Amino acid sequence: MKTKNVENTVVDEVHEITYVVMGRKVMTDGEIYSAIRVELLRRGGKRPGKGETLVIETSGAV
Repeated sequence: MKTKNVENTVVDEVHEITYVVMGRKVMTDGEIYSAIRVELLRRGGKRPGKGETLVIETSGAV
């Protein structure tokens, strides 16, 4: 049986970036921000461009 992913969305209004963190459950603020921070570090610390959306998929444990 397929597991359903839950969209956890955060909007950075200052930089006009939307982050969508896909997880197995509704995540806490700390889990979401940790997943975003890890993904940005993987990208060399570079944020997406203004108006872009970054979709991050987690394996469940962040």
